[in-house]
Amino acid sequence: MDFNFKELLEQINGYFTLFCVFPGMILLGLYLSLRLKCVQLVKLKHSFFHLLCQQKSSQGNISHFEAIASVLAGNFGTGNISGMAVALATGGPGALVWMWVMAFFGAAIQYASCVLGIKYRTKNEEGEYVGGPMYYLSKGLGYKSLAILFSIFTLCGAIAVGDFAQINSMCLPLTAFGIPPLASGLIMALLVGIVILGGFIRMAKLASLIVPFMAFLYLGTAFVIIFSNLPELFPALKLMFKSAINARAIEGGLLGLGVFKAITTGFDRGLFATDAGTGIVPILQAGARSHHHIVDGLVTLVTPFLVMIVCTTTGLVLLMTGAWQQADLQSTNMVTYAFNTGLGHISGSSIVMISLILFGYTTVMAWACCAERAASYLWGTKSGKWVKIVYIALIPLGALIRVDLAWILADICITAMLFTNIIGIAGLSREVIEDSREYFDGSEEKTSSATI
Repeated sequence: MDFNFKELLEQINGYFTLFCVFPGMILLGLYLSLRLKCVQLVKLKHSFFHLLCQQKSSQGNISHFEAIASVLAGNFGTGNISGMAVALATGGPGALVWMWVMAFFGAAIQYASCVLGIKYRTKNEEGEYVGGPMYYLSKGLGYKSLAILFSIFTLCGAIAVGDFAQINSMCLPLTAFGIPPLASGLIMALLVGIVILGGFIRMAKLASLIVPFMAFLYLGTAFVIIFSNLPELFPALKLMFKSAINARAIEGGLLGLGVFKAITTGFDRGLFATDAGTGIVPILQAGARSHHHIVDGLVTLVTPFLVMIVCTTTGLVLLMTGAWQQADLQSTNMVTYAFNTGLGHISGSSIVMISLILFGYTTVMAWACCAERAASYLWGTKSGKWVKIVYIALIPLGALIRVDLAWILADICITAMLFTNIIGIAGLSREVIEDSREYFDGSEEKTSSATI
């Protein structure tokens, strides 16, 4: 019964992704890319510039770097590690190519959502700046009911993505070392509670310390494996693109089951890894100190770019080491096998475990903050603290849930958030385009000249 229910959920999410999310992301992403003159690529260097440039006179609670660290804390999760193993196992190597397609168009959508998130942000009762899709849906479009619906989806997403999927992936390698899943869940609940009960600013400051370290540790090791196996790089890339588009199936007038799985899995994993368009990025960035809402849109362009580097290196390591073809391995265990094989030493397991715990830990905290903001919008600021307590209490459950069920629930919640958020971005896209053109025509050049 459970297996059939899981299959039903997978089919529903797969068809919804293919016929709603896929065209929605492509059309809106293409429209914004054209009207904004491919801002996700052309303005990428400005993203790094504004990330490092501190705006002392701007309003906000945290710096741009702390804001982006918070965003990356939510992006650099187990989806970058175990999620790539899931992508290859369910969608094949071609899923990695479609993941990049989603990330490209998703970056333009994320830019627009962050511009709107700051433009329509407000101060809560505690003096903190809060924003996100719920605010521009209600204040910008006047869709109060849709804002409520998005907040509910965010609460569900926090539980499915932040609690279940993250904790489940983190506990898999720990179980192999003899640590019971429940014990891992309880310890993680304690460590998360210490930080998130101290508020969003505490989480942002901790993320700014942990994120650079964990990214350097994981990426550094992955690059060592790739360069140590360079002869396998070209065949792996060739396999990815060949699997992404089945020429024979298309010539025959059919999309083909393999391509169908590659597209849906690639988009699901891309959404899970980057959160582009889901709406959590503007929620986490709402407290950033900024003198102009366009600047915040530019700063966030760096996040999908960095996340895709992590995801791609993970996928390449899995392909180049042959780990993705090991039928008895799933999720995190597949990545552990790949790193051990690539390094030729069992130290790969330790590196994956440390990275996974840090990636998952920061993501759990980021989603807790999103859950608090959603609850505060629905029921007031005081309710946010109670929601965080419930969130912490549910963490051990994520260690016990089945891995395949955890991922499909996470995908469904993220898809629902994305679809709701797309409505808001599409409805306010003219504002984003007009504000961007006005800023790029004058303000940016003046700011850059003054800074230099």
